[in-house]
Amino acid sequence: MNYLAKQNPQKLRDKADKLCKTILKNMDILQELLNNINAILQIEEADNERDKKNGNSLNLFSSLNLKTSELIHSRMIAELLNPNSSHGKGSIFLKKFIELHDFEFTFDVESASVSTEFDIGPISKNFSSGGRIDILIKDANNHALIIENKIYAKDQKNQLLRYANYAKSKKYDYCIVYLTLDCHEPPEFSTGKNPDYEYVMFSYEDDILPWLNQCMKLCPHESTLYYSLFQYSQCLKDLLNLMNEEYKKAIINIATDDKNVKSVLALYKNEHRIKKRIIDDFVDILCSKAKEMGFVINVDDKFGDDAETFISFCIPKQSDKWALFIGSDKRYAKDVYFGIYLLADKTSRIKKADLTNIPRLWTVFEQEKSCPCGWSYFWSRSGEKYSGRWYDWYDNETIEAMIDRSLLDFIVGNIFSPIINKGVFKILNRY
Repeated sequence: MNYLAKQNPQKLRDKADKLCKTILKNMDILQELLNNINAILQIEEADNERDKKNGNSLNLFSSLNLKTSELIHSRMIAELLNPNSSHGKGSIFLKKFIELHDFEFTFDVESASVSTEFDIGPISKNFSSGGRIDILIKDANNHALIIENKIYAKDQKNQLLRYANYAKSKKYDYCIVYLTLDCHEPPEFSTGKNPDYEYVMFSYEDDILPWLNQCMKLCPHESTLYYSLFQYSQCLKDLLNLMNEEYKKAIINIATDDKNVKSVLALYKNEHRIKKRIIDDFVDILCSKAKEMGFVINVDDKFGDDAETFISFCIPKQSDKWALFIGSDKRYAKDVYFGIYLLADKTSRIKKADLTNIPRLWTVFEQEKSCPCGWSYFWSRSGEKYSGRWYDWYDNETIEAMIDRSLLDFIVGNIFSPIINKGVFKILNRY
């Protein structure tokens, strides 16, 4: 006789009823938590809309499409750090920057010189020297700060190692500042194995924004400098997708309330699964739209989880050899890219000279015989290189783009439609 058969039926019913009541109670708490947070988000959205109508949301960095340009950010930061800059504040901004970290040497801010895109020679064949330093700050005592600025660009091979080797060759007493959006560690691909040099991680949110706030306090409110700093600060907040501090505190207060903590932790523990569901739902919507437009779709079973998984889109009536692929060579949908490639076991007679006769749909990377229309990672709705993080489908920025349909609109408008409108598969099928 099994275990359940030995139990009193009424006791089993009572346990089941109690469990159902507990689950329903927890669901009510979770729903109340989400409703309260959603109410705050709606208030913030209304504030943003009011600012837009009143002209308070205009930002020159964003309007001129400079928000994600690493070069522009480097130049802006370097201008503020330069004691001889036109900001007229001398070395005080540099002094405040150096106070962000307890460096092992005392930097003489009064004698500092600041350079951007500093050329340290051609990159050697073994990648041990050469390159361009984003921001180089030196003083009269041979101290140096080397700032490597990363917005969305990927690290180059031995990048930090090459900068360290340069500093050693100059006998600098130095430190490398690795500046990123989220304060992540530089990869071994950049540092080299077992780096024997000092580097520190700075982030735009935890270091640059507080530093800018300090700089703003040193400026008259009516000055052009103050408003320039304010505009740049707002640009960074937009880039980082940061909430208003008041609303952020309100959400934290709700989330850390005793009755809500377990629900918050449950959401946190299931973050990956929640994002996976959103990605799966997005792929379903994407495939439905593709079918409406005449594509035949094949989705790998493990797409979004395993490495080297793809979604293929073809039009068999136009070509039995070529297909559009959206895929990733890494696990968990990292570095997601798109392009037109040959189907497995198919061959092509395309020669390099033929590429000029084939529409180049995507200009980020060059046309090749294996990828004749060019290819690209997903970046942002602008499609410009290093303009966003849509290449990482588990990133919050991409998840939001899936929810508000901006990623779907991009794929339909910039990938599906050009293929159909220009008859690309028919052209490729000639080869």
